[in-house]
Amino acid sequence: MNTIKIKAKPIIFSLLFGMALYGCSSDINSKEQQDTTEEHAGHDHEAAKAEEGHNEALHAIKEKLDENEVLITGKQMKGAGIQLGEITEQQLSNVVKSFGELVLAPSDEASVSALIGGIISDIRVMEGDYVRKGQAIARIVHPDIVNLQQEFLDARSQNEYLKAEYLRQKKLLEDSVNAQKTVQSARAAYQSNRGKMQSLKKKLQLIHIDPENLTPENIRDGYALKAPISGYIAQVKINTGSHVTPQQSLFHITANEKTHIDLKVYEKDINKITPGQKITFNLANNTMKRPMEGEIIKMGRRFDTEQRTAIVHADIKEINENMLPGMSVIAYIQTGGKNQHTLPEAAFVSDGGKDYVFVLKREGNVEENHAGEETHAHQEEAHDANSGEEHNHSAEKAEKEHIHQHEAAHDAHSNEAHAEGNHFYVFEKVQVNKGITQAGFSGFSADIVHMTTAKFVVSNAQALLSEMKKGGSGHSGHAH
Repeated sequence: MNTIKIKAKPIIFSLLFGMALYGCSSDINSKEQQDTTEEHAGHDHEAAKAEEGHNEALHAIKEKLDENEVLITGKQMKGAGIQLGEITEQQLSNVVKSFGELVLAPSDEASVSALIGGIISDIRVMEGDYVRKGQAIARIVHPDIVNLQQEFLDARSQNEYLKAEYLRQKKLLEDSVNAQKTVQSARAAYQSNRGKMQSLKKKLQLIHIDPENLTPENIRDGYALKAPISGYIAQVKINTGSHVTPQQSLFHITANEKTHIDLKVYEKDINKITPGQKITFNLANNTMKRPMEGEIIKMGRRFDTEQRTAIVHADIKEINENMLPGMSVIAYIQTGGKNQHTLPEAAFVSDGGKDYVFVLKREGNVEENHAGEETHAHQEEAHDANSGEEHNHSAEKAEKEHIHQHEAAHDAHSNEAHAEGNHFYVFEKVQVNKGITQAGFSGFSADIVHMTTAKFVVSNAQALLSEMKKGGSGHSGHAH
């Protein structure tokens, strides 16, 4: 029994010592967790403080705004789809309204087909690609192409022999040694072969094989199909391995940069139209921010008795890449009158029975408040200096590096959003006298300084009016 008591003492001592160590370790871990929690809380507090300072700075700017001014941030502007633009000059009176479509002249589009049928072995373009005149767009192979080259080489070799034979027989005739019939036969054979050689030469040139440099060693099994005009590949009607015939259309190419407009003018308006008149137009199903401009170039000489219209051709001043042949347009032919200042309909708002537009008065950035960051840095330095144990210092340093890496990643992710929120715009609501509205644009007059260079809100101006009414502008949100 005494022996058992003696052995139990070391065991009890070990248990007590282990519990003491566990308690110390728990205290250390609890302290580290507490420090980490406090550091996160400090960081969140500083971020909230910076955000509060940002809002206070914006509020201070708003307090200084006039009653007819409103402030929004870049983030708000992007979210509301508000865009800026300038005024345009248009004639909205004494115009002839017409409908038409974007078209190409017959010489500005091309169908590409094979001169000699065969198998498509290589297609080098796809729909939408731009190609230059003479650029290889596909390759066609066929045994007939090999035979054509061989026939030309044979005819060229025969040409040398038959020419020499004809000259020899002609010489013998002159010496009265040969008969006239023999000379005529030699000449006929020479001329027939020469015609065949020239015919084969032209065929080879048509499929872009140079007959002058053709030898038995460089006979090809196919030829390149080349673009006849410069333009965009509008259609590809084949695939690799397709068997094509000379009558088959393989590609369609359009020179979109040469697009013009065919307008249908009603019978009652035909006598008002003359070449040289200016037009403004827009796409019927995809209205652009600014109207396109053009000019009447010629009158068609065919009258449609069913629609009672005549075709008028108009040139386009500046081609937009979104304008494609076949699209419908609405055009206004300017037959007289004065130019007016115009803006898109979405630029105007109505308030209290009057019409207004918003003009950009100024823009800028809210000043950053770095005080919170400096305080946070000083707190970290003081914490490091007061740390007495090397183990705790290493653990805290590793934890801080992890926190800073997380914050850096978060900052990089939200940098763009922060920049938009930091940038602000101040707009002035200006009363205007609104005039005629045509093709999505309205004429107006107003007393605005530097009107031709000013920046106007050209889309969703109603969002700015709503911002003013809910107190987003300066004194308009306060009672006086």
